Amino acid sequence: MPTEIVDGKLLSGVVHDPLARLQGGISGNAGLFSTADDLAVFAEMMLHNGSYKGARILSPLTVARMTSVWPKAAFAGRGLGWDLDSSQSANGGDLFGPSSYGHTGYTGTSIWIDPDTETYVIFLTNRVHPDDKGAISALRSRVANVVAAAIQDTKNVKALR
Repeated sequence: MPTEIVDGKLLSGVVHDPLARLQGGISGNAGLFSTADDLAVFAEMMLHNGSYKGARILSPLTVARMTSVWPKAAFAGRGLGWDLDSSQSANGGDLFGPSSYGHTGYTGTSIWIDPDTETYVIFLTNRVHPDDKGAISALRSRVANVVAAAIQDTKNVKALR
């Protein structure tokens, strides 16, 4: 699928990030690329303190550090690679608890993880196609709220039984 139109041409199979294109398509600033299935495995690993199906990937201390506001970046509300309490954390909606965290991508992608409910929301979208003018933050927030509300409703139904 094309990512966007640049100079009248559809970019398909080519990184859309202009700095990465200048460097032959490979650049650390261009982000990470994955599938929903792989991101689900990653989210499960984070929810299980760095383990996935019995295999240790990250230490529990590493996960704790990643998901805690880094002291030198407390003003930004960021952990090591994660948004915890910044102006961007609205992407996780307003129904998940304060221990939830996530990360967003320029193209509109996001992942939000809530350890309290053992839930994650993976949202893969392409707001840059075709003209890099799409807005996605409000939609990310609404999707997270729909998921969080559904979980809350399920808990309430079970409590009533």
